[in-house]
Amino acid sequence: MKCLKTLVFLTLLAPLGAAAQVESRMDFGMLPVSATRTRDMLLTNYNSTVLRGISHTISGDSFSVQSDCPEQLRSGLSCRYRITFSCYREGYQSGTLAIFTSDKDYEVHLSGVCNRINTPEPRPPAPRP
Repeated sequence: MKCLKTLVFLTLLAPLGAAAQVESRMDFGMLPVSATRTRDMLLTNYNSTVLRGISHTISGDSFSVQSDCPEQLRSGLSCRYRITFSCYREGYQSGTLAIFTSDKDYEVHLSGVCNRINTPEPRPPAPRP
């Protein structure tokens, strides 16, 4: 008799609504200083039992997270993590989202680059001949 290993998948919501298995990294790309970008991620319970003790932490001063995940997630249900990258200062930014469950813990490495956009010096209008 084969034993079925229970799985819990984290999935990204791609811009077109397609779901894919989450990798251990989430790159927010390059943004101008003072801009923000938000990405969603799902935690789906594919176990036949309830996931318990769901919680999370986030590190990195450029990243924040909001979640509608309950402390317990029944089989077949999903909950959402909304991660926001905010560019406060120029340069490479990194952080970590850790998600803890009774089945498995997850660690997603977050990164992004904040770039200062050069604005040209104002020039006086050219004199007309």
